[in-house]
Order: sequence, then C-alpha cells, then structure tokens
Amino acid sequence: MSSYDYDLVIVGGGPVGATAARVAMEGGIEVLLIEEHSRIGQPVRCTGLLSRRGLTEAGIGSTSTLREVRGALVQAPNGYQLRIEAPETRAYVLDRETFDQELVAEAKRRGAELWTTSKAVGTRDGELEIVREGQRVRVKARLIIGADGPQSRVAEWSGLGGPQGLIYGLQASLSRQPEREEFVELFLGKDIAPGLFAWAVPSSPGTARVGLGTAQRERLRACFERLMDRFAGDPVTINGGLIPIGPPPRTVADHVLLVGDAAAQAKPTSGGGLYTGIVCAKIAGEVAAKAVKVGDTSVEALGEYEQRWRKLLGRELRFGMLFHRLFANLSDDDLNRIIAALDDPEILGIIAAYGDIDYPSRLVKELAKRPRLWRKLLKLIPAKGGLKRMLSLLGLD
Repeated sequence: MSSYDYDLVIVGGGPVGATAARVAMEGGIEVLLIEEHSRIGQPVRCTGLLSRRGLTEAGIGSTSTLREVRGALVQAPNGYQLRIEAPETRAYVLDRETFDQELVAEAKRRGAELWTTSKAVGTRDGELEIVREGQRVRVKARLIIGADGPQSRVAEWSGLGGPQGLIYGLQASLSRQPEREEFVELFLGKDIAPGLFAWAVPSSPGTARVGLGTAQRERLRACFERLMDRFAGDPVTINGGLIPIGPPPRTVADHVLLVGDAAAQAKPTSGGGLYTGIVCAKIAGEVAAKAVKVGDTSVEALGEYEQRWRKLLGRELRFGMLFHRLFANLSDDDLNRIIAALDDPEILGIIAAYGDIDYPSRLVKELAKRPRLWRKLLKLIPAKGGLKRMLSLLGLD
C-alpha cells in the first residue's frame, strides 16, 4: 500500500475545503485537498445564492456570478404577496460549478495538492486511509480538517457530535421567465414547505432554480410535487441534499478541525451555508497553519479556532436556531397575518435598509428600536416556540 506524508489533509473539495486550503498554504505548510467526486463542483446541490459580503470573503472575482439580486417576492399561504426591494444589489446567484472550480484553482495556485476521485474511508494507526482512483493508500497528516459535508466521516471518526437538526431539500432547474429578473420568490405554508420555505431563484437566462426545504423528511416528496405543479414545464435536472443546522458542542478534537456543513455552520433561518462556511474556513486555515508550524495540534491548541468562529457567528447561529423553531410552530393563519402586517411602508423601508441574509438578527434589533411597530409585530407572534429565549439572546426581553 502506498503511503504519503502531509502537514494538513483537508477532506472535501467544495468552497469551504478549498478556502481552508488556500489560507493554510498562505501560512506556509504542505496541504493535500481531497475530493471524492471526479469533477470539482459536481454534483450541484445548492441554490447558489451568496451575499455581497460572502463574495468578498471568497476572495475571487465575479466571473462565477449569473445575476444580481436586490429584492424578494414573498407569498403567504393565502396567496398574498409581499414585495421587498432594496436600493442596491444584496446578493448574487452563482454558477456553483464555476465558483467551486475558481476557489480550488486559487488553492492550487498557492501550492496545495488536489486529489479527485479520492474518498477518505477510515483512520488506522494515526494515518488516514483513502481510496484514490480505486486504490487504497495511506496518508500521514499532522492535522486533518473535515470539510466533508453534513454526514461528515471525519466528525464520526474523531468522536465529535452531529448537528442539532437537519433540513431536507429538493430542487429542480426548469425553464422560467421571472416577473422580475433581480428578484427571488419565496413561498410559505405548511402544504408547500413545512417549517421553512420554497423558492424560485432566477439563474441563467430563461431558467430558474425551484426548490424547497423542510425538516419533515416524510413530507418532502409530496411537497415538492405540489411545488412543481405551480410551474409550467418539466424539470431539466433535480437534485437534493441535507442541510445540517445547529453546531455540535465541539468542532475540534486532537489533530482535527471541522468546518462548514461538517460543523453544522449553515444559517438555520435560510439553510444557506456558503458565507458562514467560507469565513469559518479562513479561520480554520489560519489556525491550522499556526498549529502545524509550532508543532502542537492538540485540542487545546486548536481551541483558538473554536473560540474565534463562535465569537464571530455563535450568537447569530443560536438566534437562527431559536427563530427556526419559532417559525416551525407558526400556523398558516399566523403566517398570513404576519405577512399582511409587514406590508407597511415604514416596515418595508426598514427591511430594505437593514435586511441582512447573513445576520438576520440585525433586522430584528432595528425593528425593536421602533416601539409602535415592534409592539404591532409582537402581538402577531404566538408566545410558544421560544420567542422569549430568542428576544433574551438579543437583549430585547
């Protein structure tokens, strides 16, 4: 059996793993990035919506962007439609394959080695066992970063816990000419997306990505079929995936870091994980390079990663989990009343000015500064579902 030796092995060649590889290489260590699929960026299991902030954090240009987004059409269960429009671009729809490939190319340009068609299958005697193009090899690594998604094998092998919850998603690409090309559409209701929402996101000209997310796995297929009934034409492609939400208590162990979906760092409010994963990957790459260079990859030394990413995102993700649970407990009648109440010029102005897909708690705080509007909205939200805990977390109790 062939054997290899690297300072750092990163399991998972998506945007998160590629970002960690690039940053670690900048820190001056040897990095191996492995990806189980033969082609970077495939299969695509993501809607590919990324904030302006997220694109900046990724550190690449706009060649992978298909269109700009600056508004949303939100449809309540009763069909009432709310139009939210920002004065400037708030997000981009990505060509995910190109985006992933550009990030991997940046990591390789800085010297990271890439193995595709390579799957980590276990650990033995302190070495990582990898099946590479059908052949089993061993790789000795001073440190491993698990960027291997929601069912992380690295997390399992290192004894780190799993996510607090899962969102099940299905999405189709189909022919569709949107009403507004710079708007996404969101659909709410227990019959179409219980506990989350469905979406239609314009992508390439004449094409949209239409899908839904729900925590109710048993209802996923039926809800998806109902969603497809709303749209004319047959799907060109259909893909699905898992979104882990609610990070485990620990994301570090001796010689191991978890990042991205492997660490359940996706936003519970939307299921989006690109921004959160990329910013955490940058921290992971920095800490990994530092730990390897000083020769200490113990859990104590790697605790810097845990502290830094939780300081940046921990409270926002806790808010997101509380909001997610609260939202899941809202009835269709609750949603109808809330959407109608939001259709107020002053409230829409605040949403347009302060709405932030990466940090949604900031909008809640801003609305709380307007007592009249705040009381109006609070009256519409049932006390059940953790409202008090969510407001306490934000200092609004």
